[in-house]
Amino acid sequence: MFGISSTEFAVIMVIALLVVGPKQLPDVLRILGRLYRKLNYFIKNASQVIDDALYDSDRIAEKAEKALYEDKDLSVKRKEDKISDE
Repeated sequence: MFGISSTEFAVIMVIALLVVGPKQLPDVLRILGRLYRKLNYFIKNASQVIDDALYDSDRIAEKAEKALYEDKDLSVKRKEDKISDE
């Protein structure tokens, strides 16, 4: 969990118990849990927004690239028509 071992977690809990106290520790842990949940929710939403924006930009780039190639093909055909008309 969070890249720490169980002994490290136990040491952190003992220090928290000594610093906060046994009466307030459940409240502090509850607040930290809510904070973690809200932060996790925010990160998921932000990453979804970023993914959507990147997807939209990829679609716009594909359309622009397609239009660019169509314009090139059209200009090549016009040049070929001019050459064949002469």
